[in-house]
This record gives sequence, C-alpha cells and structure tokens, in this order.
Amino acid sequence: MDIFESFNYDNLKFPNCFVDIRLQKRTNNIANVENGELDEVSSNEQAGVGVRALVNGAWGFSSTNNTEDVQRCIDSAYRIAVATSKSSNRENFEINPPIEKGQFENKVKIGPEDISLEEKISYAYEIEKGAKINALVKNTVSACSDSITEQLYVNSIGSEIYQKTTRVYLKSVVASGNDSLQMGYEVMGGTRGYEVLKEKSLEELGREACEKSIRLLSAKKVSGGEKTVVLDPKILGVFIHEALGHACEADIVLQGDSILEGKLGEKIGADGVNIYDDPTFLEKNGSYFSDDEGIKSEKTCLLEDGVLKSYLHNLETASRFKTAPTGNGRAQGFSSRPLVRMSNVYMGSGDHSFEELINIKDGLYVKGGRGGQVDTAKGLFTFGCEEVYEIKKGELGQLYRDVSLSGNTLEILKNIEGIGKDFEMGNPGSCGKGQYVPVDDGGPHIRTRALVGGE
Repeated sequence: MDIFESFNYDNLKFPNCFVDIRLQKRTNNIANVENGELDEVSSNEQAGVGVRALVNGAWGFSSTNNTEDVQRCIDSAYRIAVATSKSSNRENFEINPPIEKGQFENKVKIGPEDISLEEKISYAYEIEKGAKINALVKNTVSACSDSITEQLYVNSIGSEIYQKTTRVYLKSVVASGNDSLQMGYEVMGGTRGYEVLKEKSLEELGREACEKSIRLLSAKKVSGGEKTVVLDPKILGVFIHEALGHACEADIVLQGDSILEGKLGEKIGADGVNIYDDPTFLEKNGSYFSDDEGIKSEKTCLLEDGVLKSYLHNLETASRFKTAPTGNGRAQGFSSRPLVRMSNVYMGSGDHSFEELINIKDGLYVKGGRGGQVDTAKGLFTFGCEEVYEIKKGELGQLYRDVSLSGNTLEILKNIEGIGKDFEMGNPGSCGKGQYVPVDDGGPHIRTRALVGGE
C-alpha cells in the first residue's frame, strides 16, 4: 500500500506540546557521462518520516526510514525535547502557526516516469556530443537527472498538507586547453518536466559550454582595481544569493553573523533596488507550495527601493523576532530538521536598456559567476567570474579571463546606478548550509562599482 494512503493520523498519540510530522518519498534518477564514458547510472527511491516536538523552547527531532514507525518517532522526539529543555539555557519561545490544509502538485507535461532510463542515458550522451565539438576539449561531464518528491506534512494543531514536486536538471561542464585549462558550464531545469527540452536542445547545451571554454583560451588577463562593472543576471543572482540572501536569513542574524543585524527599515541600497525571495515563482528550482513547517509559501520583499524590509524566517526565528514566518523553513529530506533557507531570490527590473548600461567611457561587462567566499558578518565577498568583456565608449571589446569580483555588500548595493529593464532567472542549483536544498536566482543587468581582481 502507498505510504500516504496507509498513514493514519487518528491513531497517533500526541504529547501535550507542538508536534509536526513529515512523511516523505523521493525518487531520483541520474545518468552521468564523463569524458565520453558512462560514469554513473542510478535510480533509487527513499522514504521515511521526520518528527519534531517543541517543549519549553527546545526542539526534539527523530527520524526513521520505517514509515510505519511514526508513533515511536513522536515519542522519541518528545523525550529528546524534554531532556534538551532541562539542560539548555536558550530563551523560551512559543509558536502559533496557522492551520493549513491542501494538496498541491506542480503539473508537468513530460514527467520522469514518461522517459525510460535508457533514454535519459542517451540524453547525457547527446549533451556530451555538443560538448566535444573542438579538439582542444580535455575533460567533459554531462548529466541528466530528475526527481519526484512527495511529502505529507501534518501537525498536532490540525494542519495537513500534501505536495508533489517534480524537478529536472541537465548540465554540461567542459574543460579545454593545453598548458592551462578554461572551464565552460551550462545548466537548465527547475520544477519542470522534460518539456524543458523544447526550449533548447541537449546538443546545444553542451555546445554552449564548449564554446565558452574555447573563447576563454584566447582571453587576456585584466588589470585589477576598482572599476565600473555591468553585471549580467547570472552573476547578479549569485551576488544576491550569497552576499545578501544569506545575510537576510534570520538565524544568521540571531547568531550575530549578519551585516544586516539591526538594519530593518534602513536604506542599504540605491533607489529602485527591489529584491525578493519568492518560492511561488513558477517552474524555478527553488519553487514550492508550502515549506517544511507547514507554512504556505509567499513572496517576501527583502529590499524595497533600497530599504531593508524583512529577514527570512522559519517558525522559531519569527517567534523570536515577534513577527510572522515567511515560509522559509526548509529541510534537505525527512532525516533533516528545517532551517531558514532561501528559495528563488532575484532583483526586480528597472528601466534601463542594455545599451544605456554600457554607455560609459570605460568599464567591464561581467557574464556569469563561479562561486566564491562570503563573510556575512563583515559583509565582504569574493566571486569568480566566467566571462568578462572590456567596455570602451559604450562598446564591448576584449575578452578577459581568470577575473574575480569582490567588495562590500552594502557598498555594491548603494553604488548601483542603473537597473536593466530585462529579466532572467534560470540558474538552478543547490545551496549548502549543513544541508542542501534546491534554489534559483537572477534578475536584470545592473551597473555598479566593484573591486576587480586580475593581474
């Protein structure tokens, strides 16, 4: 019998405290080709239950992959919460979440179950075909993966939420060169089905990654220093997620590790800078209907016209800040406890054309990011850049490679002097914070100033 059909809420005995239960089943498929050889093929299903209990401001958590052992998990979580409450010096807090009920599913046209594993392997090889169009290509990784996650959330106050989420993820990573290698990376997917292939062919995905790595081989090194930069939606999304988004997570604020602590209501960005976290944005990688604490997803405005309007909250941080939860309590799986996590973060569009943004005497146009380091407490960041082009008198010129972008988060936001009228969000990936959850980011093109690292 299906684990959700066999689950009987009425037979459970709840202690005299708040308890919530996540019953989850997840199916994963992956086909991975590396350097022309099939490296990994897997198809697996995981199911289990995670239970939390809250006693005098202390959480107890218990999980099991035996989905018929829910009562034992409830009892175990309660005992852990009681023991923790007696030994913890943490300040007590109370939660009063709304009662939510519903069934949700992101409808897809071509689901993972409609495509055989053999076809998914052929998809990875098709990406690989596009990735190896040049003799200078040295290493390639081509992957096709998908997942279907079903979850039933119930709690002791009467919430009951079922949601089913389908995700598809396709990527190409290419390294080209002789003495030094240059990387090309392309990805597409989200909370969608394989109908995503109608927008871009698999061979084209691999070819774009290959061509990027080849272009960078002939690129020069840039001279470092503070410069005017035009950022494309991809690296802007990386900046918003890493530098601003994590600093907006209320648990990080409570730990004293955020540059944004105590700044609610303050002007921290330029006029016209509007930034959001939005799990309701359809078909993106960080989209969901309800978080893992039974809170309905909602669009949260982090910055409005440059003013810091909100942090991101789960039930506990919302209680400690005496505000409402924002629906950002997320867990990697049934065996993980929900933490404050982002979903889809982005900057809203402005009114500048791309031509207006690059209409400067000199500067740099930065396309794509490669991750980096962030100090949320000091508000400092360093990111690697994919492609960087010289701007001279409003025209794009020389391509540069091995460039880094760094600066102070608040200064970058305040120095924004132009926001594009375009918009792009399609940078699906995972965010790590002790656990991995799917996220997305993006926005328009913008112009600001930053410290550029090169020669």
